[in-house]
Amino acid sequence: MKKLHLALIAFTLTCLSSFGQQSTPYSWLAGTWTGDGFGGTSEEIWSEPSEDGTMMGVYRHHKGDGNLNFYEFMVMDSTGLKLKHFTPEIVSWETKEDFVHFELIEFTENKIILKGLVFELKSDNELEIKLDLKNGDKQWTEVFTMTRLN
Repeated sequence: MKKLHLALIAFTLTCLSSFGQQSTPYSWLAGTWTGDGFGGTSEEIWSEPSEDGTMMGVYRHHKGDGNLNFYEFMVMDSTGLKLKHFTPEIVSWETKEDFVHFELIEFTENKIILKGLVFELKSDNELEIKLDLKNGDKQWTEVFTMTRLN
């Protein structure tokens, strides 16, 4: 009986220690990242995956002169990445119901490949983000070089 009781305690502790931590093909993205992009400073913070594998993230961009440019609220799941942009005054760029959706193409061991956006883990603490952009007839890829802070 005593052995059964100890086994149940060990099992319960194991379950509790992993509660809320879900391993997903993109869980390596969790943490705080900082780097360049758009001629200024970029910051991203990603949560650990929830039980359903969803991760939430926030992004903040400062212009080269240090002034705040915009924010993003992001959700990553098995369908891809959804995000909304906000001004420094927290006014949404998109309408109430709208958001930007980068559809999933593929998750690999060190890449998140979405339509128009790629996250690539270069090392444990280095991340490269490639964002395809278009403005009228002009098309380009913005490359962000990010470093993990934690």
